[in-house]
Amino acid sequence: MLRFEHVSLSYGSQKILDDLSFEIQEGQMAVLIGPSGCGKTTTLKMINRLIEPSAGKIYLNEEDITAKDKVELRRHIGYVIQQIGLFPNMTVAQNICVVPTLLKYSKEECDKIVHSLLELVNMPYEQYAHKYPSEMSGGQQQRIGILRALAASPPIVLMDEPFSALDPMTRRSLQQEVRSLQQKLNKTFVFVTHDMEEALDLADVIIFMDHGNIVQMAPPEEMLAHPASGQIQDFLGNFIDTHAQKELTAADFMRPGVSTVSATRGVNECVSKMQRRNVDTLIVVDDQDRYQGTVSIADIRLTGHVVKTIEPLIRCNTPTVHTGDSAKDCFDLLISSGAPYLIVLDEEEKVDGLITKTSMTSAMAEQLWG
Repeated sequence: MLRFEHVSLSYGSQKILDDLSFEIQEGQMAVLIGPSGCGKTTTLKMINRLIEPSAGKIYLNEEDITAKDKVELRRHIGYVIQQIGLFPNMTVAQNICVVPTLLKYSKEECDKIVHSLLELVNMPYEQYAHKYPSEMSGGQQQRIGILRALAASPPIVLMDEPFSALDPMTRRSLQQEVRSLQQKLNKTFVFVTHDMEEALDLADVIIFMDHGNIVQMAPPEEMLAHPASGQIQDFLGNFIDTHAQKELTAADFMRPGVSTVSATRGVNECVSKMQRRNVDTLIVVDDQDRYQGTVSIADIRLTGHVVKTIEPLIRCNTPTVHTGDSAKDCFDLLISSGAPYLIVLDEEEKVDGLITKTSMTSAMAEQLWG
């Protein structure tokens, strides 16, 4: 876990960071974002003491980082930067194992680390381990930079706009690989970017900064739904419009105007209504139009001759949903139940419509293609 407690930074009268307090949980991908000069990279560099705060404390796994030797601290923190910084005179294997070598790992241990890490990013050891940086593409070099940051199994990895110089396709691929690595290894990542799409794709939690302050710290879904300021709304831009599209509910998929019958109606009247409607089942309601169940022609034929009204023949085995229920849940219920349709009820338990496989397919087609 990483914790900032009332951390500030000033240069003379200029305040760079102003009383930052926040926590990042173990195994989280936290993304720092904000306009240029907001303090996000400065905040990142404080974690490995490249910059020292003027006030406050920073704790890594409950240890005050100022109590540790800087060099020792940095050897246990992964760090990936935009410029990559691979040593040109070293092979891939040697670059990956720079920190393990400094920590006196054996050659066998280093070889094992290189094998396992290259395998994680689908770079065969035999093909890449003995190459030099100049023999690889920019994307491949950045992969090696990321693996180098992970080689000594640090509790936290810092990434300062590592993909901003790459082409869009390579960038997208690396974003997916980093997220996959972070989740597989359950490492805490702190990632700086100016790209909100990248933040939304990668983050478990987004920390939006401006003028050295945290404006909002929230998971992507929460920030999309409830941005704390107009500035965050501007950064989110079209992503808010996409997210704000109304979640589809039963009301969007149902077939309205369903014919019902009162539970007090006679058997012959119901049979006549079925013939006129060309259906074999009717939905039954009480005297206040609240749903009671269904009655089928099969039950009427079986026992209808011994009853006067349909009330004794009502069955309650047809699944029901409510107008506000999510379309996904309705679809799952329709498939899993094996029922030919779902009955949609409103807040007062009155029948509002039916959902059939046909009505759902038609509504989905309209949503997709208009």
